Amino acid sequence: MTEDAIRAVLRLRTLGPSGLNLPQTEVVDRLRTLDEEGSIADLDVDVWGGSMGITRTGDRDPDGTRETVAEYEQWATEQGCTLRPAFDRRSGEPADDGKGRRGRIVTPLITLAIHAGEELRAVYPHVKDGDVRTIHDGIEALESMDRDAERSKDESRGRVAALPQ
Repeated sequence: MTEDAIRAVLRLRTLGPSGLNLPQTEVVDRLRTLDEEGSIADLDVDVWGGSMGITRTGDRDPDGTRETVAEYEQWATEQGCTLRPAFDRRSGEPADDGKGRRGRIVTPLITLAIHAGEELRAVYPHVKDGDVRTIHDGIEALESMDRDAERSKDESRGRVAALPQ
């Protein structure tokens, strides 16, 4: 994969049975089509659960999940947008030491991250300037990028300079 090849990472709260979760199935199908057509260089589909502790709580949280959320939040800050309310922070049960409450990060039902090489370029859903940018907006940006590449017959197909924020 080239250093600026587009990679999409779809993270799902749960993986529903095929055909029973139509919105999830439609999103996965649209992204798989882009992957199969070569519009994106790679597609990863992961399940990461509904929430995680803000601080490490034994082995209950998957490795790298907190770091991934931190990377997404850093991207949002740099872009002048927010991942809330899709990513929500909540206080929960009392802490083991009896002082305060343990925090949790609640993850969205579906999250789409778009990378160019190793660089995180976009996270959906997010809110910028009061406008909600959905998963479908992210997929449409990828599809639009592919249509533009087809029209120009440019060798940069599958690459992106900038995604709409």
